[in-house]
Amino acid sequence: MSERLVDVKHLQVDFKTEEGWFTAVKNVSFHIEAGQVLGLVGESGSGKSVTAKSLMQLNSNNAIYRSPSQINLYNSGQSVPVLQLRSPKALRQLRGGLISMIFQEPMASFAPAISLGKQMVETIQLHLGFGKHEAEQEAIHWLGQVGLTEPERRLRQYVHELSGGMRQRVMIATALSTKPRLLIADEPTTALDVTIQAQVLDLLLELRQRFGMAMLFITHDLGVIGKVADDLCVMQSGQIIEEGSVQKTLLTPSHKYTKRLLAAVPSLKKLQLKREGATKSSVQKPPSSLVKVKDLDIVYESSAGLLKRSSFTAVSAANFEIPTGKIIGLVGESGSGKTSLGRALLKAIPFQTGSIIYQFKDDKFDLNGLSGSSLKAFRQHAQMVFQDPYGSLNPRLTVRDIIAEPLEAMQLTQNRNETDLRVREIATRCRLDLEHLRRFPHAFSGGQRQRISIARALICRPSFIVADEAVAALDVSIQAEILDLMKELQKELGLTILFISHDLSVIANLCEQVIVMQHGKIVEQGPVEQIFLEPKEDYTRNLISAIPTLDNLGGINAS
Repeated sequence: MSERLVDVKHLQVDFKTEEGWFTAVKNVSFHIEAGQVLGLVGESGSGKSVTAKSLMQLNSNNAIYRSPSQINLYNSGQSVPVLQLRSPKALRQLRGGLISMIFQEPMASFAPAISLGKQMVETIQLHLGFGKHEAEQEAIHWLGQVGLTEPERRLRQYVHELSGGMRQRVMIATALSTKPRLLIADEPTTALDVTIQAQVLDLLLELRQRFGMAMLFITHDLGVIGKVADDLCVMQSGQIIEEGSVQKTLLTPSHKYTKRLLAAVPSLKKLQLKREGATKSSVQKPPSSLVKVKDLDIVYESSAGLLKRSSFTAVSAANFEIPTGKIIGLVGESGSGKTSLGRALLKAIPFQTGSIIYQFKDDKFDLNGLSGSSLKAFRQHAQMVFQDPYGSLNPRLTVRDIIAEPLEAMQLTQNRNETDLRVREIATRCRLDLEHLRRFPHAFSGGQRQRISIARALICRPSFIVADEAVAALDVSIQAEILDLMKELQKELGLTILFISHDLSVIANLCEQVIVMQHGKIVEQGPVEQIFLEPKEDYTRNLISAIPTLDNLGGINAS
């Protein structure tokens, strides 16, 4: 029988707000055994992060743990009553000593003006009592343990000098350097490319095997949980509504909320079924091209000194066409050039050589040299939906004014009444409550903000939309709702959509064709079933094999 490591009983966490007390976690109980990986799954606001932070007393000062809440950590035969710890020394031994935590975004967790090495060394000295030289050697050791090359060099670097995957590895090394008994991983791979995500997950599982540590793994991604966890707790509205082994919970869920989460998980098996269900009679004449891109180069130049300039080629010799009325996927890892390409298609950034030519129903545009009234006319036809709707929406404007802004800027309506009519029409199409048009962006969830962003992009009745990572920051069920909305709008309005994403499972379930980019070049393109089921390039195969899906869960279970 495994050794009990953590016992959580009847946890209730309340927060004091201006409106009164708010219960974030209610009557939550679970335990973690030594060496076990427990998954904690739920959407934003479900209470999973508050629950995890309670294990280290890391919730904000306005949090209260209501009786009879108990958290006990067992260490060397002694029971540590976590919620009763008060002294700085006891809390320091708990935080980073017995329990360590890794977060979703390392950029926000490391001090930008202090080298990574100095931050790691200070952590090791604080918790293990090492001298500076010994702590530096320990830091180098752990950077090597997490697979970073040139660990001595990494100690001298700053957080902004590393890629997302490397930053996450440094955070893992820092967390493990204090030799904790429990590692809490709070959405540690959400912001990473699919291949980097796979590497980090494999690394965590390998380190768990090697050092016998337990993990509490928090995520909204059931595909990730299916890969890493032994057991699973599903949270909704601050309560655990289902728990059990990963296989049992995900293969035979009993609660309707768990079933809804599972139904929203993209699956590559649907592609095979789609291909098998296709018939020759369903083959139609290919549509005309809305966009033709030929020999496109995008180069960024920057100053490298007083008299020197350096250049970086983001996109090289890109050739492709986007058929009218289709949803086309553009995939690739960070730095592949996909966002630069998407922005160039809207003339949001310049391109150096090549051509981008649009053929709309009544208008033709060559983006070379396009300016003035012609550029304004083009903007009416082509719009963008961004990844972070909160960052792209003016917080000082009401939802009505945000949606109406492009319409008024392009002077496409005669008066305010006509503008309001158009705003209400597109808001209804985007399933926004008309009562909410008088509110400001901060009052809305991520999914609602993205609906506002989509409505704003569609208010001018464009023919072409570029959606850049439009669902990357959303929970899986909200993500599914937005994708369904985009498919519905595409059919109703006859839109052509370029959907940019690093999430291949989303692309597989949304798009009809896909373009794959690597290091600024298009390496493969074609029908989505062909690319995903019969990829020609090793790079594409690696991307697909790294997707964390639930398709093979039954096979894993059987083995």
